[in-house]
Amino acid sequence: MRTLLPVLLFLVTISLSSRAQTYISLADNTSIESNADIKILGGDYNITDSGNDGILQINNAENVVIDGDSVMVNGNTYAGYLIKITNSRNVVIKNFVSANHFKYAAYITGSTNIEIYNCDFSYNKVDSSGWIDVWAGYTSALGGGVLFYNCDSVSVHDNIMKLQNDGVALYNSAHAEVYNNHFEWNTSFGIRMYFTDSSSIHDNIANHINRPYTDPSDCAAILLIVSNENNVQHNDFSYSGDGIFLGQYNYSDIPNNNYFAYNECSGSPHNAIEATFADGNIYKHNLCNSSHYGLWLGYSFNSIVDSNEINYNHHSGIAIDRGFNNVITNNSLLVNPIGVELWEGSPIAGYEDQYSQDYTISTNMFEGNTTAISAGATENMSVTANSFIKNYSGIELSGTSGNELLEYNYFDPSVIYDVKNTTTYDVNAPNQTFRFCDSSFLEKKIYDDHDNASYGEVLTTPYACDVIPEYQTQIPEELSEPPSLWYSYPEACWWRGIVMPITVSFDTVTKHDGTASVHLSTGTGWFNGLHYFPAGDSITSWNLSNYQYLNFWIYSIDTNLGAFQYFHVRVGNASGGFYKYTSSGAVLNQSLNTWKNYVVPLAGGPGWTKSTTGTVSLSDINYVEIYTDSYGVGYELWLDGVKFTGFTNVPASQPESNGTAVFPNPFTGKAILKYSTHHPGPVTLELFDAKGRTVRLITRESVCGGDHELVIEKGDLTPGIYFFRLKTNDATENGKVVVQ
Repeated sequence: MRTLLPVLLFLVTISLSSRAQTYISLADNTSIESNADIKILGGDYNITDSGNDGILQINNAENVVIDGDSVMVNGNTYAGYLIKITNSRNVVIKNFVSANHFKYAAYITGSTNIEIYNCDFSYNKVDSSGWIDVWAGYTSALGGGVLFYNCDSVSVHDNIMKLQNDGVALYNSAHAEVYNNHFEWNTSFGIRMYFTDSSSIHDNIANHINRPYTDPSDCAAILLIVSNENNVQHNDFSYSGDGIFLGQYNYSDIPNNNYFAYNECSGSPHNAIEATFADGNIYKHNLCNSSHYGLWLGYSFNSIVDSNEINYNHHSGIAIDRGFNNVITNNSLLVNPIGVELWEGSPIAGYEDQYSQDYTISTNMFEGNTTAISAGATENMSVTANSFIKNYSGIELSGTSGNELLEYNYFDPSVIYDVKNTTTYDVNAPNQTFRFCDSSFLEKKIYDDHDNASYGEVLTTPYACDVIPEYQTQIPEELSEPPSLWYSYPEACWWRGIVMPITVSFDTVTKHDGTASVHLSTGTGWFNGLHYFPAGDSITSWNLSNYQYLNFWIYSIDTNLGAFQYFHVRVGNASGGFYKYTSSGAVLNQSLNTWKNYVVPLAGGPGWTKSTTGTVSLSDINYVEIYTDSYGVGYELWLDGVKFTGFTNVPASQPESNGTAVFPNPFTGKAILKYSTHHPGPVTLELFDAKGRTVRLITRESVCGGDHELVIEKGDLTPGIYFFRLKTNDATENGKVVVQ
């Protein structure tokens, strides 16, 4: 939506440039008449606008050019204006090297066809604290680079206007084009628009707009108050109080119809994009990552949120209170505490009849979110053709909702529920595709009236599935080794700092055991749950009844110098039940900059408080999670050597099913372990102490079928009870030996 304004202004400039230039020295209260082509004599001016009426004054004039090439002006008092233009048209301001320490470098009212380019209007009026009234009109303007009031057809391009309150302020204006400017590091707004319509804002750098002491004081890279039919594209709005902030309160019967596309809005301590009481806005291809909220659209309606990247946010990717008729399509929603959050809060005066309803949520990618979609008291919601990949929970419906349709979605199973219905209504959910074809497993992934008779049913028939899963019944020797999968599920919190992406990867350099460690990098602080998945087409199904401990190593770095404050471990099942083991004290502080071993007794014990949620048994476990929490806004953590250890209920010296036997037992010097195999292959013997720590590892690359022996040397083993695990191609055998 480009205008013809640059072309018109170019023609005006050509016409004006045909006149002879007049050279003047800068002096206060210099009045510029029509048809003037002024060149300010170069130099460093120290001059105050004593009457706050403009050093250069253009009143009721037309066809004026002012060239400030080689001109630097210090206004001294942060008051007044270098240039004040009133009721004029066809004015060009260009090439000022600097104009600083004014309230605004240029103050323009009631004028048309104004062009400002290639000027540095920085370091003017600035405030570093105090809350900003975003609804205040131009008489309460804060100061900065340029202010327009009641202007039409203006162009501001290729300027620097930073390190002050505003870059450009547009009040009650229209048909502005603002492009290729630097507005970064202002303390109020990069671009402020108030009742300003039909403008094009593109290709500006307006990042790091914030007040350092009030966090974030309603600052924004761009503010649009009751501003409509604007086109905002290809701007850098990152790391600002809000990236984009729209407000339409008490004017929501006027459609906005703004178009926002290809803007970088990430890194906001508040919202990457906020639009409240707004109608008809379109958000496409924006980056809304690593902020407190990705998009906050409270009371907004008729919105289209399409093809945006909305990842790693601190609370929700998209949050809408009492919105309606909004379309959410083709977005990436990764690793948010909540991907899409819809609800009905207490109504605001004047909006009591606005409800959460009529949503279309389709063809989005939800991956690694703690909850992919949370819809409370939301009616007539259609959720179709989305992909739900390893979220902690998929779709959660609550409150007095009704008339929901869930169809043609793909579920790579969530940790607990793919769909959780705690409403009293049945939910129509046919034609889903589930990754795993196992009816008993799929039943666990749906929470409805089969689990609680007071809730409605989730009607999933018919459905399709991809593969018949393998069940991982044999616990891996070490869970923190490839090709296992680890995800981090962030929990919401209210810290308003810069949020960095949460990433989980294998690290082959910083490790304690084996070939790699699991590396968690997070900027969120607070809870992050590291969750284990088996690789491939497998479902974990473990019997931990004969294990005593969960053993692992942690190494951590807290770059923000905040201490770890909380730590717990969960082992749970696919139906939402779990055991929680909470440490006594901030034990993770012991792992700062060093590897620290932790041994969690599965029965609970000293240093670890065990609690139970839901129905769960150690004989039926589907996952293990390790939760960490920091006062700071981010930390690095490496997890390694994750093993279940310490075996119980195994006879000390009787042969096992494959003929395994140890003698002598107890022993003082060495013992012989005899075993038999039917199939050739590798053999591993691992010896653990009573705390589950590995003290000896003996391997054989390959043995033939038949009877064999392994020698267990006492060596540096202290007297006591030890447990062994023997792995062959036939089976895994557990036992106990006593060293004297």
